[in-house]
Amino acid sequence: MSEEQGQDQDQDQGWVWYGDRVCVDFVNTRRDRWSTEESRELLRRPEDLVAWFAAAGIGSSCRAVDDAVLAEAVELREAIDAGVRAVVAGEPFPGSAQRVLNVWLARAAERPARLEVRDGVPVLVPGVLPLDGRGALTRIAVDAAEVFGGDGRDRLRICGGERCSARFLDNSAGRRRRWCRMATCGNRAKAAQHRRAAAGGAGR
Repeated sequence: MSEEQGQDQDQDQGWVWYGDRVCVDFVNTRRDRWSTEESRELLRRPEDLVAWFAAAGIGSSCRAVDDAVLAEAVELREAIDAGVRAVVAGEPFPGSAQRVLNVWLARAAERPARLEVRDGVPVLVPGVLPLDGRGALTRIAVDAAEVFGGDGRDRLRICGGERCSARFLDNSAGRRRRWCRMATCGNRAKAAQHRRAAAGGAGR
């Protein structure tokens, strides 16, 4: 698939990639979280999950994804999002989210890294997760645990754009990023501010 074709497919699916970490991009597979009525679920079928894994680069040859794995994926995604919301709000990390993440981290621990010796030289060989749906989800859970358990949690943000609420990691130099994308939410906010200022001036 060409880069242009990939971008077209992402647009058709509604996928976005401005989270800056795979776990945050995964959370954004549910769009428009600001409204319960208008939120959009992008992982409706097992095939959607397989396609997202491939597009995210964590499971291009993913196997064994069925309705049960899809349900586990949604549970993991919502646990990560609960953690994001708590961190952004400065609230205690939810115990339910911790429990879900620890289930997946235990699966990662089943395939630990090991030290091998090759031609007398020690070589660290990382653990290899299975190429199936649960293996891909374990990679996402490990990424989320690294963000929550490290300095990355202080950079978690929720877009300030009206009717957006996308999640992202703020990697800007001053850590003042407010929008998922300046070209969309940022420009809309500036336009709205300009209209309000113009209306206020006209009323004087």
